[in-house]
Amino acid sequence: MSQKGVCFREYPIHPTLAPHVKCIWSMESDRAIHGASRERILPDSCVELVFHFHDPLWSHFADGASALQPRSFVAGQMRNFLEIEPAGRMGLIAIRFHARGAYRFFPTPLSAVTAALVELEEVWGQRAEEWTERIALARGMAARVRIVEEELLASFREGRCDRVADRCLQLIDAADGQVRIAQLAAEIGVCSRQLRRRFENAVGVSPKEFARVSRFLHGARCLRRNQQALTETALECGYFDQAHFTHEFREFAGMTPREFLISSNVVF
Repeated sequence: MSQKGVCFREYPIHPTLAPHVKCIWSMESDRAIHGASRERILPDSCVELVFHFHDPLWSHFADGASALQPRSFVAGQMRNFLEIEPAGRMGLIAIRFHARGAYRFFPTPLSAVTAALVELEEVWGQRAEEWTERIALARGMAARVRIVEEELLASFREGRCDRVADRCLQLIDAADGQVRIAQLAAEIGVCSRQLRRRFENAVGVSPKEFARVSRFLHGARCLRRNQQALTETALECGYFDQAHFTHEFREFAGMTPREFLISSNVVF
């Protein structure tokens, strides 16, 4: 979100958290912002924690609904795009987890927060309110980052590891989503039903859904990086033809690949 007077920053990650946390970032404006253009966020295979310490943003969903974001919330695995818009003075800090890492910090299965912005209190109870208040009252961003690190380290369960889900994620990532789930289950050594159950608990969506998003993201990156022909990109990314590629883009991004290439307000 590029606006005059808006500061975006990323922060170094504690070594214990680094294998599981993709980034810790903040965004803050020096004044109230109204009437700014919306920013479209595409499904990105990540789970995110967000804490507002000034005015929460507006969320605009793919189905046309809109809502003011909670003060603190979990954004689970996304199935469609989401648009955000300032509703005053911005001030937030967020933690974006790798798909393979989020479940090690959460007290409930991640399937409970899929495709939604869930108030943190529904996930962590009273502790969520205390965490949110500490961040809101902290003096400066450095103090907020320390609070985030402390809480994440307190939540982290090193021994909580699902090797089946982790191996499945590794294989999907290595193939950029171009996999068959039955073959994954056979390679890992479990039945497809068990794989789906364990994967949904650890990641939030089924292996098939996650692979679709991974393949879509790979296609989006190829388009952005190479600016090559749509048919060539579609085939390279494992789609049957350009029409199938365009259909997936419409579902996940709410636009065609050509519209995506000329859009300046799309992030993933």
